[in-house]
Amino acid sequence: MSIDPRFERTVLAEFALMERRRRRRDRSHGPRGLAEALHLGRHDLLEHLRRVAFAVPRRCMSVAWLHHSVEARVTPQALAAAGLCKEEVTAIQLLGHFDPPAARRPTLSQVRVLSTAPGLAGYLARAVARAAIVDRLAGQRPDGEVLSALRLLPDPGLARVSAIGQTFL
Repeated sequence: MSIDPRFERTVLAEFALMERRRRRRDRSHGPRGLAEALHLGRHDLLEHLRRVAFAVPRRCMSVAWLHHSVEARVTPQALAAAGLCKEEVTAIQLLGHFDPPAARRPTLSQVRVLSTAPGLAGYLARAVARAAIVDRLAGQRPDGEVLSALRLLPDPGLARVSAIGQTFL
């Protein structure tokens, strides 16, 4: 006994529809792929990006996957082609100045600039920066400048973003 071809087409169409819906829900699919292509072979960095991406709110995941993309000299056009909006591209540019590749820890002056960045781009950058700092601590207690930096970057889990992108605690 064979399967009715119309039934088979219907099932395949339903699977394709489910996959498209899943990809729409997961906006970080394109940015994750770009990050994996940019940092191919750098497993420690890709693991850091994954941990940061899963530590931030869903709205910030795309920025988290690409917050080290400035090291690879990615253009804003390439970021937009990966599915990022204007605010997300701006947030990545802010983070590029915040997190230079040679520095293990950000300086307090960099964090101050980031803490006053306006709008949705500033909120996205602050949430990702905080998660990146916490990830680099690797379970150690923050002290000195790192503790001050964490105090300047509010926990995104406690903050709400309004429709115009202002952060309220």
